[in-house]
Amino acid sequence: MLNRLHAVFSRFLSSVYLKIFASFLATCVLFFIALALFWNNIFNDMFYKDKRELLQARAGDVELALKQMQEGSIFSRELRFALRFIARGINGEIWIAGEGGTILYGSEPDVEGKLIPKRFDDNFAKALRSKSDYFIGHLRDAGPSMDESYLTYFVRVKQNNQSYTIFLHARVEDIRDAVTVVRYYIWVPLLFSLVAVGLILFILSRRLSRPLRHMNEAALALASGDFSAKVPVSGNDEIGQLAHSFNFMIDQLQHWEDTRQDFLTNVSHELRSPLTTLRGMIAALNDKIIPEPRIPHYLQICDREVQRLQRLVGDLLDLARIQNGAGAFHTSRIDAVRTAQDVIDLLAPAIAEKGLKLHVWVPDESTPPAHVQLDSDRYAQVLNNLLYNAMQFSPADGSITVWMGVSNGKFTVRVRDTGIGMSAEEQKRIWERFYKADPSRGARTEGTGLGLTIVKHLVEAMGGSIEVYSEPGNGSEFTVRFPLLRGNAAAEE
Repeated sequence: MLNRLHAVFSRFLSSVYLKIFASFLATCVLFFIALALFWNNIFNDMFYKDKRELLQARAGDVELALKQMQEGSIFSRELRFALRFIARGINGEIWIAGEGGTILYGSEPDVEGKLIPKRFDDNFAKALRSKSDYFIGHLRDAGPSMDESYLTYFVRVKQNNQSYTIFLHARVEDIRDAVTVVRYYIWVPLLFSLVAVGLILFILSRRLSRPLRHMNEAALALASGDFSAKVPVSGNDEIGQLAHSFNFMIDQLQHWEDTRQDFLTNVSHELRSPLTTLRGMIAALNDKIIPEPRIPHYLQICDREVQRLQRLVGDLLDLARIQNGAGAFHTSRIDAVRTAQDVIDLLAPAIAEKGLKLHVWVPDESTPPAHVQLDSDRYAQVLNNLLYNAMQFSPADGSITVWMGVSNGKFTVRVRDTGIGMSAEEQKRIWERFYKADPSRGARTEGTGLGLTIVKHLVEAMGGSIEVYSEPGNGSEFTVRFPLLRGNAAAEE
């Protein structure tokens, strides 16, 4: 049980969902922290800046009051009253120290006549050098306000050849209270925003990882032979397109598996028929059931079945070599018309023997030769298969027409017969391996069902195209096109 829980937990930690969620959440957390620190510093500096400017302005008021007392306009009592009034305005205290560091006047009477605290010595020395500055510290070492911090501004002034140092102390707690309120208004919305973003990231991460999880499950089912597993397509984004492509791959694999099963079934059937015939003949010969005068006839039947097996095996090997491209082509510059005429001349006797008329249309002698880059043997094989197919499906009183010419920069060969023709559905399937015409329509063929499949692969592998036009009862026409070589005179005309 513990091992299973550990495995589930380990798988969860290594899941893409958690990685996406953690990456996005960490990025958002860092962003929000940086944003909070930025605004915290902005407002903190703003409040302290306002307080420093206030202390600097009130220092000018204190200097003015001190000057009036030196001139005799006011008495020391009025000066102390002014200091207390200004101190209330800054919510703090004010000291006026002499050159020896003794506090001469203060907003609080208990500090007058005392020396400034020793921790102020460095700042007092700086003031004696006619410098002003700010610092934060404690005013008292004992008493109820000993823990209070103050922002202190000090400046040195001269009145009637006497030097004074003015200290203005403002409570930092006031600033900190204001900063705390601002921080609250910064951090609380950011925390709520972070929770909302985390929730959105959680939903988004699950949405992004769900198709991947479904793909993993479908891939495992596919590996076990289940082609019914599909991935739900929930959108048209990149994930949706990936899911659609994955489903398309499953469909293609299903099609290929069906094709493979059909191929094995067809091969088994094509091999079983002649082997069954041969086995029966051999058994009959061994049992001496066949009369001796009939033995040559049955031996001829056995020979035809062996030839049929040879053609089937040869076509299968040829198709495999063509599809794999294993040394299947040796192209060169050839005269397409002359090579086609050689093939036609070889098959002309067989066509005539079947009672078919042969019509050949070639360009006249004044037309430049049509040169193409082809494997002459494979090109001859294409024409041989097309003519053999026309012979198989044409009646004895029919005809075969071969037209050759150049059109739109391509050499074109058309082979037309007056046979049984094909339906639209048959035209879609004639390129499939082992597909044969419906025998109920009167077409008796002795082929292997691989001829047109080989033709299509050969034509496309040599850069050409092939198409068929046919109607039931009106024969069929196969059109093959190959691009002419550049600079060919026939292409320029």
